[in-house]
Amino acid sequence: MVEATILTRDGSPTRYHPRYQQHYHSLSGAHLEARMRYVVASRVVERARDQGKVRILDVGFGLGTNLAWAIHEIQQEVPGASIEIVSLERELLPVDVLLPHFRALPETRLARMLRDLVQTGEWIERNLRLQLICAEAQIEIDSIEGPFDTVFLDPFSPRCNPELWASPFLAAIRSRMAQGGILTTYSCARSVRLSLLRAGWEIGVGPRVGSKSSGTLASCGSVLPPLVAIDPKQSRWLVRQLRGPGDGET
Repeated sequence: MVEATILTRDGSPTRYHPRYQQHYHSLSGAHLEARMRYVVASRVVERARDQGKVRILDVGFGLGTNLAWAIHEIQQEVPGASIEIVSLERELLPVDVLLPHFRALPETRLARMLRDLVQTGEWIERNLRLQLICAEAQIEIDSIEGPFDTVFLDPFSPRCNPELWASPFLAAIRSRMAQGGILTTYSCARSVRLSLLRAGWEIGVGPRVGSKSSGTLASCGSVLPPLVAIDPKQSRWLVRQLRGPGDGET
C-alpha cells in the first residue's frame, strides 16, 4: 500500500512507494518537476505552436501530474492546438487516493478530467483526446501507433523497473516517434543513456530540478536548438561501451 500524501517544497503533493522505496516526484517540487523536467524540457509547447497539434506518449501515469501540466501549459500558450496523449501505467492507484493530487492541479477542470480518465480509460473533448492504458508498457507498446512528438519517460528507477529502461523498449518507442521528437526523463544514469544510444536516440542533458540531477533528453534525429551535450568524460565512456570489447580507439 502507498503511504499518505507528502507535500514537496513547492507546496504540491507527491507520494512514497514503500515497495520501491521511492517518491513519485522530486521533493524539491512535484509540480516544479512536471513543468520543468517534462513540459518545458520536451519543447512540447513549441511543437504544438509549430504544428497546431501534438501527440504525447506518457510512460508512467503515476499521479497524473506530468500529463495534466502538459495539457495546462499547451492550452494556455497555444489555444486551439489539438492534443492527444496516450498514457501507460502498470499499477494504477485507486481514484480516492489520486483525487487529492488531481485537486492540487492549477485548474479545477483538470481534476474532473483526470478522475474520469482513471475511471473510464479515456477523455475526449474538442481538441483534446486522452487514453489511459493499464498494462505492462513493454508489452503494450507493440499495439500503440505513432507517430509521437514527445515522450515523458517517468517510471520508477532502473533498479525497480529495468524493462522500461532497456534498449528494446526504448527502440520500440523511437520507432513510433516523429522526426525531431524529444524524449525526456529524470534519470541521468550511464546505463540509461547507453540504452538510449543503443536504441538509436541522440542524447543530451536535461534540466536540473532542485537538488536532483540534470536528467536526460533524447531526440529522434537532430533538433534545433541542439540538445545540451553531456559531460565529455561520460561521453567517452559511452563511446567505448558502444564500440564493445576489442574495438578500441585507433
